Amino acid sequence: MKSKETVKKRIINIDYEKNKISWFYYMPLFLIVGFVPLIVYGKYVNLNGTTQALFWTGQNELLDFFSYWKSRWVIFLTVTALITYAFLFITKKLPFKKQYKYYIPLVIYAIFVILSTIFAIDVPTALNGFMDMYQGMWVLLSYALLTFLVINFVNSERDVKLFLYVFIFLIIAEGLLGIGQYFGFDIFNTKLGNHLIIPSGVQVDGGLNFNFGKHTIYGTLFNTNFVGSFAALMLPMAVVFFITSKTTKKRIIAGIALTLSVFTWIGCNSRAGYIGVVTALIFTIIILRKNVVRYWKVNLAICLLGIISLVGFNYISGGVLVDRLSSMNMFKEIDNIKNQNTKDDVFRIDSIKLGRDTVNINTTYINYFIKIDDNKLYVVDEKGIVLPMEDYDDEYLFVNMTGYNNLKFKIEDNYPGFEVTTVWPSNKGLKFYITDDGVKIIGIGNKIVTPIEAEAHKWFVGFEKFASNRGYIWGRTIPLLDKYLFIGSGADNYPLAFPQDDYIAKLNIDMPALTIVDKPHNMYLQIAINTGVISLIALLALWSMYIVLSIRLYCKIALNSFDEYMGLACFLAVIGYLTAGMFNDHIISVAPIFWIILGIGISINIRLKKKEDNNV
Repeated sequence: MKSKETVKKRIINIDYEKNKISWFYYMPLFLIVGFVPLIVYGKYVNLNGTTQALFWTGQNELLDFFSYWKSRWVIFLTVTALITYAFLFITKKLPFKKQYKYYIPLVIYAIFVILSTIFAIDVPTALNGFMDMYQGMWVLLSYALLTFLVINFVNSERDVKLFLYVFIFLIIAEGLLGIGQYFGFDIFNTKLGNHLIIPSGVQVDGGLNFNFGKHTIYGTLFNTNFVGSFAALMLPMAVVFFITSKTTKKRIIAGIALTLSVFTWIGCNSRAGYIGVVTALIFTIIILRKNVVRYWKVNLAICLLGIISLVGFNYISGGVLVDRLSSMNMFKEIDNIKNQNTKDDVFRIDSIKLGRDTVNINTTYINYFIKIDDNKLYVVDEKGIVLPMEDYDDEYLFVNMTGYNNLKFKIEDNYPGFEVTTVWPSNKGLKFYITDDGVKIIGIGNKIVTPIEAEAHKWFVGFEKFASNRGYIWGRTIPLLDKYLFIGSGADNYPLAFPQDDYIAKLNIDMPALTIVDKPHNMYLQIAINTGVISLIALLALWSMYIVLSIRLYCKIALNSFDEYMGLACFLAVIGYLTAGMFNDHIISVAPIFWIILGIGISINIRLKKKEDNNV
């Protein structure tokens, strides 16, 4: 016999489902999903006197279009949603769901976000975020709050449908923008587009040009890779809307949304997005293995749409898509890197030794002994004999001798200083500055520095070029985990924690030496370094609990209700996003959508689990 208390709780839950509150109260959450990702508007940022200026390109000002205002709107709308929820809870219109197993990891994460901010490398950056990212403490706390709020806001199928409609609106909006960008018409590169996104009073010489090129899509999400993560989240939503639409009008809209979501996914050329969606598809086949025949028409339609899209995209792009897909063979890529490492003709810089007025550059072929005397630059051999220099072009000189012709040199006009650059690949070099304490390097942010050799994880030694140089970034990031086990470097402080002065390693992977590594291209490393390994473990625990329960539920469910369809879609979206996160970062353009979908998925699972328990 069930206790009176249990019966009372069930009645209360039923009342909340029947007495639905107005959709108006959900507006802050809807705006975060359907409005914030579409924001593209300039924000002039003055870097003078900030720590960030020392970790940037030397510019003292920045015009940000994709991240700053998104971050501020997320904070504002999350606070508005929290106040709205507090009012509804106090007036007994919304419940507080006692799902502490989900709340505890969120609270632990939030605590370490705050602690990491207090003890951050740079507190202002930790509070407000690093340029181009803007995921400071307030944004990260908003992410955790969004999941909590959605868990408690979503109490019925009606609530879930409202969110789905907003997702469909966003899919169509991004898809239409993407079509134009893919075929070479980017509205943001037009006079009208410039007028819409450049603030009044701000002059941009020559106008804006977001140069991602034809046959790719960045939408309003800043980067093509982030569109891949977005597609991993939205494709399952488009499929559910397609399956559950009953009226002709809805079916037409659903067909458009599904087509655009597939177009966006393939057209963005994001390998991380491809891997994320394919992983979600594998989970779908495993979970729905008994329903493949039952829904053969839908499955056939989706497969045909996918095949036609792949063939069409590859034809339009001149074979770029097939090349992109073939590059996803990691085993082949590793073999290619191994073969490249065994070649004797690969030019590498092994070390740079700085003296008072000398620089010794040890390379694969020869050791360069560079000497500065009376404002003149000389290259000498091991015996001290001056080698003849010739004009390489109007600016540079080089030693036209076998073994010595891999570097070119230039005395700066504003001496004391000179530049050493590789002949091939071109424009990959360093600027040296002569000080009273000897020769130094002009580093990132125009700092005068001595180059370092950063510690590299053994797995990535020799594989720095893996996954578009992610091997280099990951290999230099993993050794930092010990340092940030408990307290992270601070929200968005990753660029300050990364060993940016590791110039030789950058040059050896054909990366410009002064490249700022501002993100690890791995969501998990990003979280671990910024807010600490413990904060990452807390989130992994949260995601694991959700994934395990979802697998248990959806392997048994027959998919007879809208809740069941959407619950499965949320699960697959989370799987796709977390998989893409192995190669992509957590960024303001897409992350809020993920945290909201996670909240919807948890809320649906709670209801489905109760139904299952009641039927036992």
